[in-house]
Parts: sequence; C-alpha cells; structure tokens
Amino acid sequence: MRTDTTVRDVMHREFLGVSESDSLPEAAALLVDEETNCLVVVRGGEPVGRLESRDALDALLDATGVAAASEAETDPADLTVGDAMGPPLPAVSPDDSLAAVEERLVAEGADRVVAVDDGAAVGIVTDGDALAAGAPRTGAGADGIGGEAAPGEPRADGAALSPAADSGAERGAAATMDPEATTDRGAAGSGDGPAGSDGSGDPVAEAASGTSTQGVCENCGALVPDLVTANGQAVCPNCREI
Repeated sequence: MRTDTTVRDVMHREFLGVSESDSLPEAAALLVDEETNCLVVVRGGEPVGRLESRDALDALLDATGVAAASEAETDPADLTVGDAMGPPLPAVSPDDSLAAVEERLVAEGADRVVAVDDGAAVGIVTDGDALAAGAPRTGAGADGIGGEAAPGEPRADGAALSPAADSGAERGAAATMDPEATTDRGAAGSGDGPAGSDGSGDPVAEAASGTSTQGVCENCGALVPDLVTANGQAVCPNCREI
C-alpha cells in the first residue's frame, strides 16, 4: 500500500446529497434511480445525516400501514428526509491518509466516509475506493513480465535492462538505418580475407572469376590447392585436361 495516498487522492468530489426538508418519496426514487444505498443529508453544505435505502423504505412502509398493525395515519407524500434520516457518516479530512480511512471504516462499521473541509462536505470515499487504492502493486505488471526487471531497473546480477537492450528487432532496424555500420560489421567479420567460416573463400565463386583457389573439384571430387574454371565448373588441373 502506498503510505502517501490521502483522502483527497481517491475521494469522489461529486456525490448525492439531499436536505432534511426534501420529500422522502422523491429521495427514495433518487436512491433507486442512481442505484445507491445512501444519500448524504446536508444543511448549508454541512453533513448532518445520512439517508439509507433501508431507513427510507421502513418509513414509507410505516406510513402506508404495511409494516404496522394499525391503519396508516400519515400520508407518505408528507414525509421528509428528516423523518427517516440517520446519524451523519463518519467524517474525515481530505488530508487524512488512506490507512486512517480504512481504520475508521472498520471502527465505525460503515461502508463509506464523508470528507469534510471547513465544515462542508467535499467528497465521499467508499470501502471499495479504499480497497482499490490500497491494493499492493504486485504481479507481472509491477516488476516486469516473469519477474524480470523493468527497463532501466537493475537486475539481480547487477546488470540493467534498457528498452533497446538485447532486442533483435531493434538491432536489425539500427543496421538497416545505418549502412556504414553494416559495412563495418561485415568487414570486421571477414578477418581481412575472403568470406567463409575458416577464412577461406567460396571456391565456386572464385573459380568463376577466373582465379585459382583451393577447393573440391566438381568433376572428380578431389581436394586440390588450385581449382580452375572449365566449362562453367570449378575443376582440378587433371580434369581440365580431360
């Protein structure tokens, strides 16, 4: 968990609020429309209570007589938020740490807190917000795939990976963009002699150019030091005379 995360970093600055004098049926409809279970009751910006969906439902059922043994004595339309609201949500400061919010949520048995600044409600933090923001940054995405160090970070062996390190595709692109580098690498790999795994040249290619060179005769298969060209083949002097 990041210890420097504060309420201000994660709070919702736009939240649902109602006043004590608002119609309870309308507030209940707002709860349903917004698919939430709690409204902040404010008085001039100051949080003075909360209206939870269960409290609103109980008050409306009581007014209609459904939840009471006697007939209804109150018109549900006359009920206000103040008739059903509960105590205010736990209050925190925008500068409080996320750890303090989590402790407050657990201690109060609440699922959200209200951020209060200069006596006015300025945001809401739910338990889901705190959980998401406080989740440890682990897994493949944290330190690179398969536990490897991220680009630019030191590895266990003391080496550091850079974005372009050990990338065959990027090395190929660099070689294409820099013809001189390609030429230099080709010259360095030739060892100042004809191209070949052992420093010797291609017998067929050199024979075709009219020079003699060591190689295998294409006619008799003998290894000779002086292949020559005859009838388009690299052959030994004996085969050439035939």
